[in-house]
Amino acid sequence: MSVSIDSPTNFATVHDGQGREDDAKRRLLDAAGPVFAQHGFDGATIRQICRAAGVNIAAIGYHFGDKFGLYRAVFRAVRSRCPANHAIPQLVGLTAREELHFLVSTMVGQMLSHDDSGWESQLMMREMNRPTEVFFEMVEESFRPVFNLLTTVIGRLSPPSTPVDVLEKLALTVVGQCVYYHVGSGVVQQLIPEHRRLASFDIDSLARHITAVTIAAAEHSLAMQYSETLSPLRPLELHRKANP
Repeated sequence: MSVSIDSPTNFATVHDGQGREDDAKRRLLDAAGPVFAQHGFDGATIRQICRAAGVNIAAIGYHFGDKFGLYRAVFRAVRSRCPANHAIPQLVGLTAREELHFLVSTMVGQMLSHDDSGWESQLMMREMNRPTEVFFEMVEESFRPVFNLLTTVIGRLSPPSTPVDVLEKLALTVVGQCVYYHVGSGVVQQLIPEHRRLASFDIDSLARHITAVTIAAAEHSLAMQYSETLSPLRPLELHRKANP
């Protein structure tokens, strides 16, 4: 269909049509997130999502191809809004120790300021427990860059002979500590008296502790040194040693 340059009415019609399409796409994204979070990818239906968005069922196919295309688009939208998934800053002029401290401080800060009450966190947990193709995209785009950077920085702190698997385990140990202070916050609150939490368990104190432990393990090869002195033990053997 051609549009006459001399017809402002036609231009308005095209503009309004594009605006309605963009609005329908946005409403689908807004509505689909909570539905997927509540029911999971398999449990959520196109009819539920379109009803919540107030659009025709055909809109999903038009804008996203199919339900999985919409699911992927929801995840991409969530990740684009998450500070943890923005580009990693270039750390110029810092020592390896300073780089590690910066990375740990950033991760601890993000973990402790993260709100798990929203549908976004529920959706992420569902995807991690029952992964789809989106999970692999999420790991590669969101997790791997930080993991690779951590491994590289820890490698700079470690002796040249340190095996790659040790560097990877140390990097994952850093991540695990940062994550625990978030997911285990209730346990920490019960174990540690309030006055000590307020004085020594803030973001800065935790970041310095995690960084210091990691530096000690990396620079002095403690992760390898003490790992090699421990013989593999089966659970039953451990039980017998602990209860002779």
